[in-house]
Amino acid sequence: MRVVFLVTRFPVPPWRGDQIRAYHHLRLLAPRHDVTCVALVGRAPPPAAVAEVEAMGARVVVVPLGVAGAVPALAHALVGDRRPLQALLYARRGAGRRVAALVAGADVVHAQLVRALAYLPAHRPPAVVVDLIDALSRNFARRARRERGLRARVFTWEAARLRRAETELVRSATCLVVSESEREALGGAATVRVVPNGVDTRVFAYREDGRPPARVVFGGNLGYFPNVDAATWLAREIVPRIRATVPATELRLVGARPARAVRALAAPGVSIAASVPAMAPELAAATVAVVPLRAGSGLQNKVLEAMAVGTPVVATSRALAGLAVRADEHVVVAEDADAIAAATVALLRDPGRARALARAARDLVERRYRWEASADAVEAAWIAAAAP
Repeated sequence: MRVVFLVTRFPVPPWRGDQIRAYHHLRLLAPRHDVTCVALVGRAPPPAAVAEVEAMGARVVVVPLGVAGAVPALAHALVGDRRPLQALLYARRGAGRRVAALVAGADVVHAQLVRALAYLPAHRPPAVVVDLIDALSRNFARRARRERGLRARVFTWEAARLRRAETELVRSATCLVVSESEREALGGAATVRVVPNGVDTRVFAYREDGRPPARVVFGGNLGYFPNVDAATWLAREIVPRIRATVPATELRLVGARPARAVRALAAPGVSIAASVPAMAPELAAATVAVVPLRAGSGLQNKVLEAMAVGTPVVATSRALAGLAVRADEHVVVAEDADAIAAATVALLRDPGRARALARAARDLVERRYRWEASADAVEAAWIAAAAP
């Protein structure tokens, strides 16, 4: 099958959630199909990154968008263009013509995120599969409720535009999301398929011993608002409560592009590791992973990765949305600062319980959350969409 795989962030290095998802789907599906990865990016990726994707078996075409065209593209929103700003930011006429030539003759166009909306073919064939990952409109609506003034109005405005675009995509194409809750947020249509994320269980190998006595870890894209909010809450309100009982507790914040608010959290006992070469060793060197998300949507790779390496997880229900976990069997669920701190202290003081949670969580990952199963589901969506 000839597949054009559109991404708006190059999948190497696979740091953010959409990059991780694209990376593993390309890794597993490019050897089976004739795949061209078309990267619609602001600047060209390093040659080594391109070579890594080509080594998977995919051809790579980089379509640089530059930054000069972003302002004119966004200006369309002021003259009646109803597409979301997420899509307008990436829309370029010249790039559109180039992508149109590339998709000619393809069986399937696989587009990742609403951002690629401007590059979907207007006529079928080829079939179109859009990996929305999550209901971004719901994410923006939640963000709007946490903002004030002009920012709240902007996020509300964009949420409405995203909702309109998602509704149109669900009607016209096969769409993929990471969980049933995201599918329901898009109306539960038959055209929306659930394709969960996974974990590379070889890279995120299980480790039970050699952990410090009281190290809390939080990992993810530290420039992304839900993670910035969680890291700030964790450092300022939750960890001090933990230290009231376990004074030696240290906090490790790990992830790329930490926002200024995250960098400001650095202090004795609070360390920040930006752009570490690999996340697995950081997670495996922690005693407990605390994931106190209060915003955002989708299925959290950070939870799955901690579960895979054997680090017991304390998380809010928002962080666990869409995961087939059971409270007190695979993870501990807590919602406010006092409850999260108490749950973390309990695990720090009871290594036996922490170990039992870790083992059950790893078993669940191996049974339900492998990238091989995720890629198989994407392939099934391609085949179904391309069928006459």
